[in-house]
Amino acid sequence: MNRSTKETKNLFNEWAQTYDRDLENASGPLLGYEASLALSKELLTIKENAKLLDIGIGTGAFASLLSREDTKVWGVDLSEKMIDECQNKHHEYRLEVGTFNEPNVDTSFDYIVSSFCFHEVLPNERLNALNVSFDLLEKNGKLFMLDIMFASQQAMDDGKKAIGEYWDPTEDYPIISELDVMLRDTGFENVRWFQTGPYHWAVLAEKI
Repeated sequence: MNRSTKETKNLFNEWAQTYDRDLENASGPLLGYEASLALSKELLTIKENAKLLDIGIGTGAFASLLSREDTKVWGVDLSEKMIDECQNKHHEYRLEVGTFNEPNVDTSFDYIVSSFCFHEVLPNERLNALNVSFDLLEKNGKLFMLDIMFASQQAMDDGKKAIGEYWDPTEDYPIISELDVMLRDTGFENVRWFQTGPYHWAVLAEKI
């Protein structure tokens, strides 16, 4: 059974202070976390003076990695404690409590990015979440998501066996073929997929 939104918020509120340190030696589905983040910087180039929204910003590691000095960064997260940690590290970021479906922002963006967050969106809410992101993007804007995903149900079953006791039964990880259809149905074009780790994929899509 999937975790409720309230349970997810409580989990990340409790995890906020040790999150960065814990992920230095990530295991289970997060195995290869730092390498996946590093590879993402090679996959997305931010233009000058861009506006960027990081959904599920956490402590700000992903936005900090991808952004330039002149990038204007907004960030939302379900967890108030994560927002506090991020604001302490990045005073210049504009932060709010928010989610994919309720981002709580009042502007549009050149880029929307997210790392290891989209799988927390309940499956029946994912198409709406993508529609919200599409609407928030400027023309020629880009959506870039890095997450725990699987190419097929068989790949997920194999991953579950390999991960063993570290597999979290409360998670419902996206299947790439299903998410690819959702992205295209939403209106995204030039959808491109990249495997960045044993259980990690990144997707880059454009609003033309």
